[in-house]
Amino acid sequence: MTDADNKNKNPDLKIVKKDSDLTGKQRSFVDEIIKGKLTYKDAYAKVYDVTLTKAGKVPKWCEVEASKLLANPKIALSIQKAVTKREEATVASSIRTRSYVLDRLMRESKESDSDASRVRALELLGKTIGLFSDTVEIKEARDSETIAEEIEEKIIALLEESQSQ
Repeated sequence: MTDADNKNKNPDLKIVKKDSDLTGKQRSFVDEIIKGKLTYKDAYAKVYDVTLTKAGKVPKWCEVEASKLLANPKIALSIQKAVTKREEATVASSIRTRSYVLDRLMRESKESDSDASRVRALELLGKTIGLFSDTVEIKEARDSETIAEEIEEKIIALLEESQSQ
């Protein structure tokens, strides 16, 4: 082939998938980590079919190999993306649930046949915006001399207790 032939030849193109940088086992390792049920070491042992020790435990060297995988930027990025995606889905789901509950309470407060149900729905709606509080704060005004005397009494009592033991 001459230089002219090389210039006219189109390069070989191929479709590259987003996560094609990871091997099948690396992808499986990431999936096990994301599930959150196994430690990194156990996930490595499961994915790479590691033989357990005589005691039935995962060999210690698996921890080193799992750490190496986690240090791989492609794997770390895949884990980070998956965790972020799962968190976003959880947040979206809880927002939808909150919206649904508030909508149903609002409807119940207007349309319920029972007075008690309407009042309870209004109470729950009020609690969601902090209108009502179940805790009661009692603030007692004390001057600094009273506080100092109480501290001194407690110290004396503790000292007497420790000396009697």
